[in-house]
Amino acid sequence: MYFYCGHALQEIYSDCLVGSIPGDRQNPVFHVAAYLDDRARTKAIRLLKRIASEFNKVGMAITAETTTEVVREIENGKKHNFQWLMDKVQTIRDLADKEIRGKIFLYIPTERSKFLPTMQTPHVFGDAVNAAFPSTGYEISEAAWCLALARGTASVFHIMRVLEIGLTALGDVFNVSLAHTNWAPAIEEIEKNIRNMHKDQRWKSLPDCKEQREFYSQAAVHFGVIKDAWRNSTMHPRAKFTPDEAEVIFLGAKGFMQKLAEKLSDVSGVTK
Repeated sequence: MYFYCGHALQEIYSDCLVGSIPGDRQNPVFHVAAYLDDRARTKAIRLLKRIASEFNKVGMAITAETTTEVVREIENGKKHNFQWLMDKVQTIRDLADKEIRGKIFLYIPTERSKFLPTMQTPHVFGDAVNAAFPSTGYEISEAAWCLALARGTASVFHIMRVLEIGLTALGDVFNVSLAHTNWAPAIEEIEKNIRNMHKDQRWKSLPDCKEQREFYSQAAVHFGVIKDAWRNSTMHPRAKFTPDEAEVIFLGAKGFMQKLAEKLSDVSGVTK
């Protein structure tokens, strides 16, 4: 959009030259002292308003306000000539050139922008995960942005926080809290409760007790693997993850959270 602003300013400048030709366009004689016609005024106002808006978005407040002032001057009804508008355009260009030097722009390659939310797919891990685990929204978004910006270790850090929300929901099913404990003792306690599901009347009475036991058992084992493979090391400075390594973990966590969303929720903490 910054490029667009430069292009639009050049378009206004060129229109002033063309619009100032009073006679035969085949043999142009520029008469820049002539007053702006309605077409030039209308087009300049439309483009300058858009330019001011875009400059504001990238923090170029001085240039944006100067551009808005030019719009006001054109709109106040006073007659201005083509040379006046050309001079104003050049002033805006000079200000933009100075102000942009204090800004930093980052480019995200197409192959990495695929991790970011869009209007069509606002929930990176899918609608089901967002509905079942709404509290993961911030962490998933941060993990996605870090991955898009090639900050692999930071992305994995946020992914582990997403997974901890899933583990907390699993613990709630078996009255195991993670509030004052690490993953290891929590997972051990959850697995012990899963092994005893067949002895608990609450579970035995369910027609799909066996299927639920398999689901929770697989989930607990998976959390144990995550703990040993990534979670423990992520909490220490020695761990570093490349963007490619983080992508594998990110996609794995996405699939796992989608699976958990079939039966768990951080809203109710009970099975579905």
